[in-house]
Amino acid sequence: MQFLFLLPFLINVYYASRNRLDKAFLNVYLPCLLFVPTFYNIRLPHMPPISPASGALIPIGLALLLRPKIRWQFRRMDLWVVLFMVSIGLSETLREGNPKDGMIIWIQNFFEMFLAYIVGRQIIEPELRLETIKRMIFLFVCQTPLALYEYRFGVNPWVMFGYSFFRLGNIGWIVQIRGGHARISTCFAHAILAGMLFVVAIALNYYLVQIYKLDKNKLGKWMSLLQKYRVPFFILPVLLFLTGSRMPMACAVLCFMVLQIPRFKKMQTGVIVVALVTVIGGSIIYAAFVQYTSIKEGQTTDEAQTSALYRRQLLENYAPTLEQGGWLGWGVESFPRFPGQESVDNNYLILQLAQGKLGKYSFILLGIEGVWTLALAASRFKSKESLYLIFSLLGGLIGIFVALSTVALFEQVIQMLFLILGWSQSLQDTRVVGAQALSTMPEPKFRFKRVIA
Repeated sequence: MQFLFLLPFLINVYYASRNRLDKAFLNVYLPCLLFVPTFYNIRLPHMPPISPASGALIPIGLALLLRPKIRWQFRRMDLWVVLFMVSIGLSETLREGNPKDGMIIWIQNFFEMFLAYIVGRQIIEPELRLETIKRMIFLFVCQTPLALYEYRFGVNPWVMFGYSFFRLGNIGWIVQIRGGHARISTCFAHAILAGMLFVVAIALNYYLVQIYKLDKNKLGKWMSLLQKYRVPFFILPVLLFLTGSRMPMACAVLCFMVLQIPRFKKMQTGVIVVALVTVIGGSIIYAAFVQYTSIKEGQTTDEAQTSALYRRQLLENYAPTLEQGGWLGWGVESFPRFPGQESVDNNYLILQLAQGKLGKYSFILLGIEGVWTLALAASRFKSKESLYLIFSLLGGLIGIFVALSTVALFEQVIQMLFLILGWSQSLQDTRVVGAQALSTMPEPKFRFKRVIA
């Protein structure tokens, strides 16, 4: 039955051979990414596990790499992505205890990171921009009935179906309980990862909300109907809340503030206000976190406090190992685990452990470059439609990079992150590409026509 997981790969090979990458992306890849878990996978000889999303991505990414849809123009982000991939390769081949395992890890990262970046860079802008976001939001909303079932009964439908229908072995993911309630993860395996992707969905839905205000017919029949009754606007925050994940919820607040910047008459004023609120609010939250975790392990009052204390102790207990790892680290499978803290719930920490300082700093450069590119575009673009998209991507990108301080980069978040990073480098102002211009400039009070008498 697991060979069914290769079906998206075969379908997209066909689409790629017919040069229909738009259909491959919208109709196969996005549904696999946002509705099918990555623990549905098949392991072929000498290859990493191939999930439906990875299988659907490979033909699209390779086709665009070999035959770019648009002329390739070098951006600094290209350099940082290559540097990050090189850091993974060096660490996994030189520092991993078993170099063969390290090479398998690198191949998997090449599929899920590099090819996702290529696809985001090449295929979305400008023609598939609106359809991509509509499809994503629709897929997130479709998870609602299954998410409510998971919350009510404490059973993940995707895990249950994997065991009963596909006869999978030990999937490894369980439904977590907090405050007496299940924390939903839907098809994203972990509650925090699900929360991060719901934050991205909330940010992207902001774009659709604004487009609906500008032109109620532009979204099509069904999405216009959903936006008319604000279905995604209400459902997505509820799904985020049901994950019980505090950091993604905090990131949603941060994302909401970022999305308010275009509403200011002068965006510079909005940036200053949001920056001040973020710095002040972040300082208060950090002080509260320090006080919240300034206890001994046996004195915690509930699971939430135990989890917070665990993450603080990670930084203290792994400090000597970080220094010994140097610039290339120890490898993903080979870094020494601290007794009782084998699960490293901090992506920046695990990056330095596995890939050393080179991997950590190159990954941080990806985030800085993505935010910087979007900020420059915001200062340059004139179309309202494009500005709304910029801040949607900016809110989602910031949300992911902040939330990664409490969880490792796993599952669908990997591909979503690199897809957005690639997308951020290919944004086009709608005025430039000939689409409908929605200028940010005020309309002139009087219009004059040249008349030949």
